[in-house]
Amino acid sequence: MTDLFFQPLDQARMQACVAGVAREGLCVVVHCPQTALLNYYGQIFLNHLREAMPNGALESYSPADADVLIENFNQMVSEMSVQEALKAGSLSDVRKVWVIKNAHSMAPHEIELLGQLLQQFPGSKVRVILWMSGNEPSTNILSALGKKVMRWNIVLPNSAQTQTFWNQARAAGHEEDVRPMLDQLRLMEHVPAALRAVRESKSAGVTKPKKKFKLTMPKMAAGLLAGLALLMGSTVFVAWLQPEAFAWLKFGAERTEALAEAKAKDQKDGSEPALAPESTQPTQAQPPQAAQTEEASTPKLSEEVRSQASKLDESSVELPEEALEGKKWAEQLPSKKWLVLHGAYTSFAIAQQVKKAYPGLKYSRVVPVYKPNEPLASFVLASGPFEALQSAEEFTKLSTLPGPGTVRNERNLKSRLTPVARP
Repeated sequence: MTDLFFQPLDQARMQACVAGVAREGLCVVVHCPQTALLNYYGQIFLNHLREAMPNGALESYSPADADVLIENFNQMVSEMSVQEALKAGSLSDVRKVWVIKNAHSMAPHEIELLGQLLQQFPGSKVRVILWMSGNEPSTNILSALGKKVMRWNIVLPNSAQTQTFWNQARAAGHEEDVRPMLDQLRLMEHVPAALRAVRESKSAGVTKPKKKFKLTMPKMAAGLLAGLALLMGSTVFVAWLQPEAFAWLKFGAERTEALAEAKAKDQKDGSEPALAPESTQPTQAQPPQAAQTEEASTPKLSEEVRSQASKLDESSVELPEEALEGKKWAEQLPSKKWLVLHGAYTSFAIAQQVKKAYPGLKYSRVVPVYKPNEPLASFVLASGPFEALQSAEEFTKLSTLPGPGTVRNERNLKSRLTPVARP
């Protein structure tokens, strides 16, 4: 796994500790308030220390092994002469490195005794690394190790450092390796929701290797028929879910039928005087009730058509609930944030279908926007918000999006939430 650090200063301190143990004869006290971050950085530290000391042996102990450490130290010193034990020798000549994890649980007198042995017998060529979490260790305990000790205080990262760290992990393909540590530190809340689903999107998009096959005419015809059937089925399904979206079909058919009937009736009324022969007999007048019915039929049909048209116009202007929620979300966006806009669609249903089709848009919002002098809204898919411009640009590179999208600040989206009429 590639070494990832929340900030360059952490990497510089780690390298200094490696050099101190391997070449300068120093012991190291590594302290961090959180155990998860201490274990993460501590493991990277030990990996680099093994590379720097190919001949040295790293041994791991727990606070319960304090007595064992003292016995092992006495055993090594007993096998040496007094002069060898008292002479430091080359600082880069390291025999053993003892790593005591959870050293904050050790009794103070045990740390003091271990420190006295290291100072009195430098010829043992033993280095000690103490991992301590929780509260910062007292000065009295650290002074027992003498002057040849380094301290590495690991500081918890902030929001911007966490986002940069996550982007580096995602670029290297190690999101799942660092996610448990970030969850324990409760730092994932600093990562935008859209970026948290990166691994889920990638894993969902992984498929088995495609087998090469040769298409034949029967297979192509069957595939075409299957595609048409799927298209018709999806259209019927959408019409069942949102019947108002297809109301214009019914309205158009009724209006066409009404116009055709009215035109045929006009032609019939206009042709009857020309074809009828002249007669001296008086024509029989129609009953008043029939005349009133015939005269009222056309106006009544027109009123129905107009009422249906007005209802259709009102339903088309009214925004769906999800779009209203997206508008409210956009209005409440904090300032100085960045968004990724994935195109504008004339229909809410189309925007919703695009959102469902691409895993990378799982956490996007459908926001209604308006162009100047246009009363009807278009629907934009917006992802974010992002703290930094770099985070937004990294998000546009996902393969689970319909396209790279456009990076804009929150002011750009807020300015288009209401209709604007230009003079």
